[in-house]
Amino acid sequence: MRREVGMVLLLFLSTLVVPPQVSAGGVGSEDPGVSDVVTWRVGDKWIYAGAFDPTGLIQGAGVDASVGKIGGDSTTTVDAISEININGIPTLVYETSANADFDKAGVMLAGYDGTVLIKYQVNEVRRVSDLAKLSSDLSLDVVFVPSFGSAFTQDIADITISTSYDPINENYDFPMRVGETWNTSYVSSTAWSGSSEYITPFPQPTSGANHTNWEITDTGKPVNDLGEQIGYGGCNASYELTSYDDNGTETSYEWFCPEVRNFAWSHTEEDIGLVIDFRLKQYLPVGSSGVIANSNPGYRNMKIDVELSTQITALNTPIEVWANVSDASGNPQSGLSVEIRHESEGFSTTLTTASNGSVWAIISVGNATDTSATTIDWASHGIVAASGGMFGVSTVTLDEDIVGLDLVAGFERANILRNRSGELVTMNSISGYNILPGDNLTIQLPVYNRGITASNPTTTHITYPDGYEVSEILPSLEMFEQFIFEIEWHVDINSSIDNQTIQWEVDRQMANPNDADSANDIGTLSLFIGSIPTYSGENQSAWTNEKILLNASTSFDEDGGSVWCMFDIEYYDGTYSMAHQKVMRNSCSINWTWLDDGIYSILVTVYDEEGDYSENILEVVIHNRAPNVEIISQRSQVKVEHPVTLYVFANDSDSEDPWPGIVDVHWPNAQCKEGYYSRVCTTTAWEEGLHTFTAIGTDDDGNQTYATIDIEFTNIAPHDVAVTMWDENNVLIDATGQMTWLVGEDQEVELSARAEDSLDDLEDLRYEWSFGADTEGRESRVPMLWSESGMQTVLVRAIDSEDVDSGWVERWVDVRNIEPQIEDLPEIMAVAEGQAVSLSGVAWDTPSDMTDLIICWDIDPGADTDGIGSADDDCDIEGADLTWSWQNAGVHNIVFHATDDDGARNSSTAAVTVLNLPPMIRMVVPNSAIAGETVQFDASPTLDSEIDREYLTVVWDVDCSIDSDGDGIKDNDADLVGSIVKYSFPRAGKFTIKAIAWDEEIMKPSSKTAVIEVDSPDRTVFEEVMESLTGEEANPFLQLVMISLIIFGLVIFLKKGQKKRKSVWDDDDVPTIEVPLEAPSMDVFSQESIETPTDAGEPDALPLPEDGLPEGWTIEQWQHYGHQFIEIQESENGQNEK
Repeated sequence: MRREVGMVLLLFLSTLVVPPQVSAGGVGSEDPGVSDVVTWRVGDKWIYAGAFDPTGLIQGAGVDASVGKIGGDSTTTVDAISEININGIPTLVYETSANADFDKAGVMLAGYDGTVLIKYQVNEVRRVSDLAKLSSDLSLDVVFVPSFGSAFTQDIADITISTSYDPINENYDFPMRVGETWNTSYVSSTAWSGSSEYITPFPQPTSGANHTNWEITDTGKPVNDLGEQIGYGGCNASYELTSYDDNGTETSYEWFCPEVRNFAWSHTEEDIGLVIDFRLKQYLPVGSSGVIANSNPGYRNMKIDVELSTQITALNTPIEVWANVSDASGNPQSGLSVEIRHESEGFSTTLTTASNGSVWAIISVGNATDTSATTIDWASHGIVAASGGMFGVSTVTLDEDIVGLDLVAGFERANILRNRSGELVTMNSISGYNILPGDNLTIQLPVYNRGITASNPTTTHITYPDGYEVSEILPSLEMFEQFIFEIEWHVDINSSIDNQTIQWEVDRQMANPNDADSANDIGTLSLFIGSIPTYSGENQSAWTNEKILLNASTSFDEDGGSVWCMFDIEYYDGTYSMAHQKVMRNSCSINWTWLDDGIYSILVTVYDEEGDYSENILEVVIHNRAPNVEIISQRSQVKVEHPVTLYVFANDSDSEDPWPGIVDVHWPNAQCKEGYYSRVCTTTAWEEGLHTFTAIGTDDDGNQTYATIDIEFTNIAPHDVAVTMWDENNVLIDATGQMTWLVGEDQEVELSARAEDSLDDLEDLRYEWSFGADTEGRESRVPMLWSESGMQTVLVRAIDSEDVDSGWVERWVDVRNIEPQIEDLPEIMAVAEGQAVSLSGVAWDTPSDMTDLIICWDIDPGADTDGIGSADDDCDIEGADLTWSWQNAGVHNIVFHATDDDGARNSSTAAVTVLNLPPMIRMVVPNSAIAGETVQFDASPTLDSEIDREYLTVVWDVDCSIDSDGDGIKDNDADLVGSIVKYSFPRAGKFTIKAIAWDEEIMKPSSKTAVIEVDSPDRTVFEEVMESLTGEEANPFLQLVMISLIIFGLVIFLKKGQKKRKSVWDDDDVPTIEVPLEAPSMDVFSQESIETPTDAGEPDALPLPEDGLPEGWTIEQWQHYGHQFIEIQESENGQNEK
């Protein structure tokens, strides 16, 4: 494919150096008359709209590509004017460059769509004196960017083709006049450089002779047969230049526009299929004013005009030359240096302009020839004047035989426009004048004056082929001026093969007696009336890719001579479009092969030597070939459900697309990973045995080919064992990311295992579980529970009928311990200290934990008695039943808790309110006593809670008739302290004693009284009296009476004779001490019941003894009864001292 692309590119590039072509003149045309050499300046620019379509060229070379018309603007610039040596002669030349960026999207290349980008540049070197081309360098950078990504851009070519001409290629022959003809002969040398992956290797440097015939065929405005024009608004007076090869075939056209000093339109249509157009859009001359880029060239601000003393002269004669320098207004410019050059003779002189702006020189024209040979002169050379980058040129024509007057019937310039059924063909002296019956001819018969003086008007007689003669007026003709007579002639349809002539005679009446050569006054055109060649061929049929001989070799020409054939062969171009390729064969036969089926029409054009031709259709029927399809696989045996890849090699020898063509492959009975339509099928079978897979290939014409392959599928082990777990409600238990289930101890679950296998083994599967279960069938479902917490492992495997197993599949079960459950304890009614409370707790756990469940009571949750765990988890009482009592009043919390073998614990708490009971005094006292003898009071049998007994306080009021502590209450005195005390009554009498006892509730004491009869001891009366007064058993009352008597006696003694006063003891308000009849109320010890005297200050706090509180006393007791304790202690200490 690269070679093909390279050949196309080679052909394409070679055509870019072909001289451009043109069309015919149009409306608004003007005759430019005679035009001499135009001059350029550095910086002059011409902008052309460029377009070319290489599709026919590329497809004609057999490359799968579709390009279409490619467009872009080209800018031609005069880059420099320099002097180079040509054959030893210094010569002024222009250096120009033409640059363009062409791009085209939607281009198909080798089956891929994309965009082609072309950077185009042509550098040329042209002679200043006549614009003859010395060399040309064509540079192309061609890039193809696929539409599927610029990353896959392909560099097609980056090359330069350099061409030089020897002698110089003079494709213009100045001065220009309509009707002039000339020919050029030169050797072109071409060399390639650069790089291209598609052109390997580059063509070797070549040199070849070229011969081209030129004619100025028309003047006016550039326009083609379709009415298309250039974008530039001027150039209405242009020359149409036509080139012919040696067979008289047109090779190029060009419209040359003197107004813009360059060509206005070049157009080329090559037989190889390349169409090139460059149409002028803008002209931007430098150093000019009044320029309108798209319509008016304006005028140069400074210019040089060259004038010759004669435009035509004999060889080796001197002529005068003037070079005139002026500005845009025509004002002469003096003092400027001007160089006058006649380069063909190597002449050069430099002068300075005079006040009239002119310089003058005499030069010898010499006898050098040029490379644009004509039949009317020896040569033509440009005389150049140069000054400061400005140039002027005037052409001198050399004639070896100058005459004053010579009218010529120019048969060599005659043209015939042949209209054959609407097809127009121009015939000239090179091509010959061959016609057929029925042709309509427009015949141009030129007459020109090759002398240097004007002719007199005269007549011209024209004789038609049938002998009919007409006379036409010939006007006066200046030097080299031409006049064309145009006549029409229709060739009789019944004409036979014959030679006919048309003759025109100038100045038969000798109106110009000075005519130097009357022999050339008569011109004759020989017309050959022939016949079209006869086609002979037969229709054909064949298969695609089969070589067929298209044979028209028996075709012939009745008027004699050889025939050859042009085959215009129809075929599909790969883009589902019909394409054509023209092939010329001298033998009128060709071998051809069609790649796609269909009915094809081949236009066979048979040509004869006279250029006549006949067109005929040869029909070929091409039958489609079915595609070739083959399936291969690297394995013929595969395990069931294991993939096997099948490869289809398919080709369609007659596809429109490149090899292997388009073949759609599908798999009717296979499930392919790649899809239904695919040449690669990765599939499998679900059952064991031999399986046949079929692939069907369909070509682009709908023909199908079936291909099959057998693959044996063998047994496989069960696989993809899916293990799931369901709870007791048949709800799926989701596993964690580590394939671990979370369940509770003794939770009943169901395990399920389901394996995959070949379809024929599924129902016969057997499952083994690691815990001993074994089931058969498509799926295994077994019940299970775990009685121990922790991570447990479950293993299961599936075994097929051939004892092939899946291997153990492992899952994990995280068995979570369930903590014991406990019913809440009921509310407990308040109890007294020491009163037993009986409770029963209810606790349970999972069945496996019940046997090891530890049930306990913590009766003091505030203390961690076992030193383990927390304070409220002590196992003070084990078991569900509790009987307990509290000796201290208050609110006591109890905790009932249960702990399983995993240490999980649950509990319930209840509060027990214990109420304090005051002591129940039990005392042992004598019923009677003897005054002065010691008796024992015993309250130790007093009842109270066990712990309260340790802190029980007992005080004794030994005489409830006396308020010994002065608190205003007689029966609450703490005369003695202790459970067992000893006391001796000081006197006889009946004493009421009281035992007062309290526990931690000081404000709620208990008391009990007893009455003791105290008898007097056995003494004399005096001893009794003295003892009553002074002894241990002294009676304070008696003492008081005694003191009273003594005081009374003294008063009597001292007051003898005084009036007797009333005794204070006679007052009615003397209090009477009454003996209490019962124990004091419990409330007498409350704060509210104690009346504090209002006239006494707050008593000082009683200091503590040096040894601290007495044993068994509290601070509250000390503050209340301490003073009595101190008095008793002091009294006892006094007795001991006595």
